[in-house]
Amino acid sequence: MEHRRSLLGFLAVIASLGCEGTDKGNACGGVAFTVSKNEVSSKIPTVGVLEWSLAGAVPSAAKIVYKLKNAASSILNQGGEAPVNLSKTNYRTLLLGLKQSRDYTFHIEAARNGQTCISPDFVLPTTGRFATSPPVTAKVDQADKREPGFIVTSSGTFVPTSAFIIDADGDVVWYADAPLNPTRAQMDYEGENMWMVNLNLDNATGEMRYVSMDGEQEQDNVAGLERAHHDFTVMPGGRVAALAWDGPGIDPESALLIRSPDGTVTSPFKIGSNLYLSDTFHANAIHYLPCDDSFTIADRNPNVFVKVSATGAVAWQLGGSCDNAPAGAMCSPRDWQVVHGHHLLEDGTFLAFNNTYAEVAHVFELRINAAPAAFSAALVRDYAGGGASTTMGDVQRLPGGNTLVTYSTDGKIVELDSSWNVVQTFSARIGYSNWRPTLYGPPLRM
Repeated sequence: MEHRRSLLGFLAVIASLGCEGTDKGNACGGVAFTVSKNEVSSKIPTVGVLEWSLAGAVPSAAKIVYKLKNAASSILNQGGEAPVNLSKTNYRTLLLGLKQSRDYTFHIEAARNGQTCISPDFVLPTTGRFATSPPVTAKVDQADKREPGFIVTSSGTFVPTSAFIIDADGDVVWYADAPLNPTRAQMDYEGENMWMVNLNLDNATGEMRYVSMDGEQEQDNVAGLERAHHDFTVMPGGRVAALAWDGPGIDPESALLIRSPDGTVTSPFKIGSNLYLSDTFHANAIHYLPCDDSFTIADRNPNVFVKVSATGAVAWQLGGSCDNAPAGAMCSPRDWQVVHGHHLLEDGTFLAFNNTYAEVAHVFELRINAAPAAFSAALVRDYAGGGASTTMGDVQRLPGGNTLVTYSTDGKIVELDSSWNVVQTFSARIGYSNWRPTLYGPPLRM
């Protein structure tokens, strides 16, 4: 394999024939592309690693376009486009979302002097396989309604513990070992590292770790986040915001901890009686909203969701007790029981996963009017699809109108169409999940 990689790299250099513009090679002066590294990561065998250069002036922008060879028309994940960070040494770029044991071609597109230089096609070495890849099966009910993309998830309370990514075809395209009981795995805002958190239900076994997407960098037991539990969210600038127990024992209040890439950890506010009323607390899900620099938080003990500013001011509350609630008139009581995953859209649509601890979990869709003088949360849909999850559970609206429902302890993720009919079902050992249209840049839901 090493001999083949070296040979391919050598051939890639020799085959650098030039760049194309609108006049097939002369628009960029006929200069040559040189691919100096063309390999598959030794740590994550479904990640391509490329380094390259272009003779002459520095490009103003560039991307790598890669395609799966001999892809059947039924396959949704047939390749992608990797943006090039021109500040990286040798323009080092990772090709993500590759299937196991498959062959890919790629070419480089570089913008310069108002023209686009296009390299010839190169062949990536055949991707490898994961020795302990988690089993995933897909049952398709409506093939034409599947939404292309990727699901970032974790093994939850199942073993072996892992963080992994499933593509829309049901193939595992990324995998790494994770801490004990990893409830959430999430790529950071810039898409460079995979973060993971331990459930830490006992308030004694907390751990957060991260692994770079090529597997070359890893940090276990990230300092300052030892008391993290259940969930975290990502923020611009490589920041991670985690729920963390704020006292001893079981079900105390929590604190929001924000870690910056330099290791600094701050706590802008507590998550407890300052936000909503309860005798005990068990915050379990959190998401960051970049549109107004705020967070949504779930707590399963008072059965409450709150929207909170980045400084800790309560915007509104759903569920729980509204009597003397910190949210005041911005509170809507609900009769749901045991809440976890959720998704707030900018248009006021709110999706909530309600475990209920019965045989069937419910997903509620609400339409929120957040006007201070007329706050309301109208029920749009109460969906009971036959799945259950005694712990965790998640829901997310996809940009095409489909909805992804994660039944964690049932071990399945169900994609529904806009009429709430099943599109496809993935069976896997999972925790929370997060759908992304691409594995580059920020996620749609933080």
